[in-house]
Amino acid sequence: MANARSAELYERFKAKLEAVSGECYRVQTEKEAGKLIGTVLKQKGVQNVALLEGEVSRKGNFIQQLTSMDIKVMCDHFREVTPDAHAGITQVSYGIAELGTLVQADEDANVDQRLCSTLVPIHVAVVRTSTLLPSLAETMSTIHSLPKIPGFVGFITGPSRTSDIERVLTIGVHGAKQLIVVFVDEQGEGVA
Repeated sequence: MANARSAELYERFKAKLEAVSGECYRVQTEKEAGKLIGTVLKQKGVQNVALLEGEVSRKGNFIQQLTSMDIKVMCDHFREVTPDAHAGITQVSYGIAELGTLVQADEDANVDQRLCSTLVPIHVAVVRTSTLLPSLAETMSTIHSLPKIPGFVGFITGPSRTSDIERVLTIGVHGAKQLIVVFVDEQGEGVA
């Protein structure tokens, strides 16, 4: 992805995400991502996280970085730990610039991914900048062209929100109350 193009797509994504109360950051390396996430979570008073390890978190050594900031990291038994976790960290497959939307695409309906992204008050989504696509149409085309069509595709646009018949908006009823997205420029080993 050309640098000017990635910058333009990132700015479009960020504007759309912030319009629905999400937070968006961009870093160069996996290690910078871990440090930034730890700093942001400490500022929010987070004391523990459910971390579904992915390529970025392993390369960025998130466990050590977060632990060194006195944040307890839980990496398994998600059914038991996510109800009490202050935040969940996952790596998502794609970002859609025109919508400010994240896309989870997995071979199967990954329960751990969904627990760490929806059952926690704060969801931190890590995504490679190279997987930021301009439109929903291009995203669907990209998913369709994968060697194996994912068994599960989920879309996340901002924190969970709903409203009642009187149009009273409530945040965090059916998922995370806060969404933090961290784009990582460093190239990874592959997509989805």
